[in-house]
Amino acid sequence: MIFLAFIIAFTVRQLWGSQEWLHRDGWWLDWQRRAAGFELGPWLQLLLTVGLPVLLAALVLDLLRPFLFGLLWIIAAVLLLLYAFGRGDFHALMARYRDYCERGNGEGAWLFAREELGVEVATDNDPERPLFDLHQQVQVSLLYDGFQRWFAVVFFFFLLGPAAALGYRLLQLYRETNREGPVLRLLLVLDWVPARLLAATFVLTGDFVRSRDALVAMVGDASVAAGQLLQSVGVAAAAPVTRESPLLQAAEDVDALSGLLRRSGVAWVLAAALFAILG
Repeated sequence: MIFLAFIIAFTVRQLWGSQEWLHRDGWWLDWQRRAAGFELGPWLQLLLTVGLPVLLAALVLDLLRPFLFGLLWIIAAVLLLLYAFGRGDFHALMARYRDYCERGNGEGAWLFAREELGVEVATDNDPERPLFDLHQQVQVSLLYDGFQRWFAVVFFFFLLGPAAALGYRLLQLYRETNREGPVLRLLLVLDWVPARLLAATFVLTGDFVRSRDALVAMVGDASVAAGQLLQSVGVAAAAPVTRESPLLQAAEDVDALSGLLRRSGVAWVLAAALFAILG
């Protein structure tokens, strides 16, 4: 049933986009504000804010399983998975940054990275260095964004079920308003396995020789954040064409990384199908 729910949700997302009508987080933000009024410790606050909705979702799913041969469970699982996917149009974000770079609009790319992606890079006396550092950070941000929007959600959906996928999305929403504290440490742990699986997928769907060495060098380092790992392996796997202009090179990099993410997404869908057949 879980594979059928995944295929339905995946098809809906591919045909009709990110389903913004479902991505209404006001109910959870209200609950987060109410829970904050209890003045609990950081970990208890996180557990209450995220754990209670996940527990309720798991209980409802368990109650629905026997009815109509599991049809109600499948419908609920599809809705939870669609809700757990990332907000907005990720590929549109990549395309906008790419367009700024391709047109040679460095200032536009800088403002977009700062305002839309939250990337901050300090300037210095070297005019080329800030642009290089900016693009490096944009790559980290975009690859982690793509990872947490879809790949990590799918990983936890298959591993622990729809309620776990919901829990991962709520943790990411919690991170947006709590940049410090236990949520970052918890996400570092939760991202460890799926980020390395995605990096391994990059190796298989990209330049194997170059990216294999990058993966081997970082795969066992627990201190490496998911975004940094994905950037290091992803850039090596994407192997973009070299361009003379730094901005044109940035646009070429984004094109190559976008293609790499799409191929990796297809690989994960095929792996999910194989998982369902063997399971």
